[in-house]
Amino acid sequence: MTLRRFSVCCIISVTLVMTGEFSVSAQEPFRLTPAARFFLGMEWGYFWLSGEMLVPAGGRLGSGTRIDVSSDLGVDQGESTSVVLQAAILERHLVNVNYLMCSPSGQKKTPTSFRFQNQTYPTDSRLESRLDFNWIRLSYAYKLKEISSSWLGPSVGVHHIRFGATLNGRTDDGASISNTRRLDGTYPVVGFEARHLFPHGIDLNLQMEGMHLITRGFLAMVRLGASWEIHPDVVISLDATSRLVNWIEDNQELNNEWSFSLAGFSSGVSFGF
Repeated sequence: MTLRRFSVCCIISVTLVMTGEFSVSAQEPFRLTPAARFFLGMEWGYFWLSGEMLVPAGGRLGSGTRIDVSSDLGVDQGESTSVVLQAAILERHLVNVNYLMCSPSGQKKTPTSFRFQNQTYPTDSRLESRLDFNWIRLSYAYKLKEISSSWLGPSVGVHHIRFGATLNGRTDDGASISNTRRLDGTYPVVGFEARHLFPHGIDLNLQMEGMHLITRGFLAMVRLGASWEIHPDVVISLDATSRLVNWIEDNQELNNEWSFSLAGFSSGVSFGF
């Protein structure tokens, strides 16, 4: 799905919803238990990517080069898919689970020679690169302050990211070069969540989370979202999210390190139970 197709899907979805004659008050939402409300759904997004990575071979000095994914690999944008689960328990406890999957790719001739793990990619070698992100986010927020239709509360959570990079290259003389590396990082985070409920089932929310792990890196996330319960147990959403992450391993002389910024939009649909 290109950015144009993604935008068209969003417009069509909103148009169909606005032209339909849904009556939220005509039906009661289905609940497994009166003490909790759950929503499970999918989101599709488009994002812009920037960052760099250093992947040495076994911690040996000089065995790795800091690589800019945009200028060196030609990877700067892509698409994403997310599985989301939201729960409101006793109307004051809110749980969010999000599993983001994206694999942006790019093609480019290398402007300079560099080393990635145990392979050297010479200048002007033709590269086909792919970056894989499997990003799991678990967040809990407590509704601390409520004023009219707005509320604010602190949140705690954890992010686990499995990052993978695959570089397939071919030199002018036809020799192939290929290498793959996968790295994992886990970040506990703190933050806050704010929401405002409008009439007709419209919900505007802001979430901010972050943590600096001193020698291990840092993570920051800002998410601004809007959701609309177009029918009991059916919610459509539109979000703008910015994620900044840095991870440094500390188990050898020269450690793996990666830093990325992902910013973009997503839309989706969820079903309540």
